[in-house]
Amino acid sequence: MPPLAIAAAITSAVIHASWNAALKGGSDRIVDAFLIAVGGILTCVVVASFWGLPDAASWPYLAASVLIHLVYWFALFSAYDAGDMSHIYTLSRGSAPLLVAVGAAFAAHEVPEPIKMGGIALVSLGVLAVGASPRAPLKATLWALAIGLCISAYSLVDALGARASGNALVYVAWTSGIMGVPMIAFACWRRGTKQLLKDASVAPWRGLAIGVISFLGYGLVLWAQTFAPIAQVTALRETSVVWGALIAFVFLRERLGLRRWFGAAIVAAGAGLIAFA
Repeated sequence: MPPLAIAAAITSAVIHASWNAALKGGSDRIVDAFLIAVGGILTCVVVASFWGLPDAASWPYLAASVLIHLVYWFALFSAYDAGDMSHIYTLSRGSAPLLVAVGAAFAAHEVPEPIKMGGIALVSLGVLAVGASPRAPLKATLWALAIGLCISAYSLVDALGARASGNALVYVAWTSGIMGVPMIAFACWRRGTKQLLKDASVAPWRGLAIGVISFLGYGLVLWAQTFAPIAQVTALRETSVVWGALIAFVFLRERLGLRRWFGAAIVAAGAGLIAFA
């Protein structure tokens, strides 16, 4: 893989883990979703004012991505109502790299070399070892797998859309902006507009900042996928689960058992095969 793609994917993983750790302190997912959507729309307005629309060839991918993200958010809220975040997050993120590899082979004719495929498999297995719980409710597990399907679907669609758009930054900005509209409508429906605005005004800057930061992190991934294999970039990005565990260990003083350390070592080995073998 090109060194720039490796750096972009790993940086995106750290960003993703960081803003998820920041969200951990919040207890109101509706308000967080609302503020993240507002941050995404503001980012879209800024980017669009300078660079305009993405190329028309990317519009079908943009539309498909928005629809998939709507299903993703519905599945995410349903999953968190059914089980623990640690199980759902790791199972959904851990299942995505292998699914993206299969999708990229068919849609983009990108078939990884055996050693790279082994690295992708190790990343998935390591991520699952870090946080998936075999004793979780079946309903939560099924929702987590549905989220994994959504992640793999929008990862593949957005990678192809970014390539068609001519500018990954513009593409992801418009994805964030358009996606923000139904997210805000959903939040208003669940909470009520007056109460939502009141709740959001308590600490608005954290959610808005997360919306902007998450845009930058995902933009790095899509940029890397315009000149590097889709599945390999996705697998490196999903090391975010391990980075999140390390952030929790260092900054949040959470304890990591032997299983999580072992899983982190497996992910590191897989990432090494993808990046350097």
